[in-house]
Amino acid sequence: MPPPAAALFYAPDGFDTSRPKLMGRHAAGESFLAGLLRHGGFDRMVALTRDAADAEAFRRHVAALGSTLPAEAILEDQLAELARIGCVMLPGPGLGPHAWRRRRVAQAAAFSVVGVTHTTASAGAMDSILDSLVAPVQPWDAIICTSAAVRGAVRRQLEMQAAYLMRRLGATRLEGPMLPVIPLGTDCAAVAPAPGARAEWRARLQVAEADLVVLHHGRLSFHAKAHPMPMLIALGRAAAAAPAGAKVILVLSGWFADDHQRRAFAEQARAFAPELELRLVDGRLPEARRHIWSAADIFTLLSDNIQETFGLAPVEAMAAGLPVVGTDWDGLRDTILHGETGFRVPTLLAAPMDGIADRHDSGTDSYDGYIAAVAQFTAVDVPAATAAFAALIGDAGLRARMGEAAARHARRTFDWAAVIPRYLSLWEELARIRRAARAERAAPARGETRVPHRPDPAVLFADWPTRVLTPETRLHLAPGLPDAAAALARLRALLALPGVAPRRDWLPAEDAFAEVFARLAEGPASAAVLAAELPAPQAIRMRRAFGFLLKADLLRLAPEG
Repeated sequence: MPPPAAALFYAPDGFDTSRPKLMGRHAAGESFLAGLLRHGGFDRMVALTRDAADAEAFRRHVAALGSTLPAEAILEDQLAELARIGCVMLPGPGLGPHAWRRRRVAQAAAFSVVGVTHTTASAGAMDSILDSLVAPVQPWDAIICTSAAVRGAVRRQLEMQAAYLMRRLGATRLEGPMLPVIPLGTDCAAVAPAPGARAEWRARLQVAEADLVVLHHGRLSFHAKAHPMPMLIALGRAAAAAPAGAKVILVLSGWFADDHQRRAFAEQARAFAPELELRLVDGRLPEARRHIWSAADIFTLLSDNIQETFGLAPVEAMAAGLPVVGTDWDGLRDTILHGETGFRVPTLLAAPMDGIADRHDSGTDSYDGYIAAVAQFTAVDVPAATAAFAALIGDAGLRARMGEAAARHARRTFDWAAVIPRYLSLWEELARIRRAARAERAAPARGETRVPHRPDPAVLFADWPTRVLTPETRLHLAPGLPDAAAALARLRALLALPGVAPRRDWLPAEDAFAEVFARLAEGPASAAVLAAELPAPQAIRMRRAFGFLLKADLLRLAPEG
């Protein structure tokens, strides 16, 4: 087995599917981890974590997914260790923070920083994408776009910001990260129909075998996912095509954010499709996420929201052998083969909407208000949706043919066995670019602050104090401390008092203090001389600790000259 080609940045929030407010990014994160464990071919799984608690959570998660691979964690304060891996895989598109941290602790070509898009509509996501133009992002870094539509949006953002920066700063060249398109994946076998599951779920839902079940699975939100009105109108009209003696039943599998959303769905269903029967299922339950597909004959997601970027549920539905009626919208355009695995329903985006963006940018409208407004002015072609539903409801043979084609397409294109190799190829390509790189783009000049927006406080706030302690500053033991032993005893007594050193973790080890006190017992010495006699990590800590020792009156400044 080869070693891992990338370390995952693991924070439990990005991979936890047990949460009450389950989002697509959580399901995608856990599924990606499971896919890597099964298809990465690695001899171990490596994660970059913020602290030891997240490292332990990572190990537990790997074990919970049934993997026997060793799970190794690199803590954030050991970021330079990523050089032996070659890449860190982030759960979002924000490369900037880790690109800056890489510059602080390692050579830029030591490893690649790779992110992935989920929503690209939020202010935070937009800002993190634009930050890649000013952060030290390199040609061997990448933001993976989950669809061609996402790449178009990301590229458009970067081009607009680059044009502004070039005029503002007089720059002649601005580079962003690589923007490869790799879709989200799924475990097709996990959602494949299980023996008996169809009968079990249809009995649970009180659905007769002759009835036609249309499934909508995912977050149930009219303002942030898909407004139900076009679906309800179209399904209500298409129900007339149902075979004699059969009913059309809409199963909503997901969760509502609040009672307002629940009430809106119910009242719209009564108003737009009174003849349509509804069934509600908590789509967060593991058994629903795995087996609810078995109850259905058709899947639908008429997405109209810019929050959506890919649409994983339609891919899972296809993997389960269901034909899909979706919108010709964002990533669904890449996943649904129109006329083969289902139907794509045309959409229309009204324009202009700059006033809507202005209100969100000013804080007048929340993010939810912003995406709700855009969705409100996005049309879904109801007649086309009606025709698609009617065709599938009225023709069992068409449903079967499209369902079989959908399952083949999902296995061939979206199963992790097909998607993970695309990640491996990308990581290898980035490694090749790193190896061939002659130099870091905009490398720091000699003596220049490596992270200008987070400089050394001693440099930034140099105008605050009377003087700054420099390597040439000479020190001596405070009066009343006759030798090193007395100084060390005094230090121990001070550190035993609460609050004397609130960040004791930043102080050197006691033996380093002992060495400094022993040297000063012989007479005054410069900070440079005192630190030079210590191992490198302790020397760095001691240069700062001189300030603490002066504050505690264990040391005094020696007269100059």
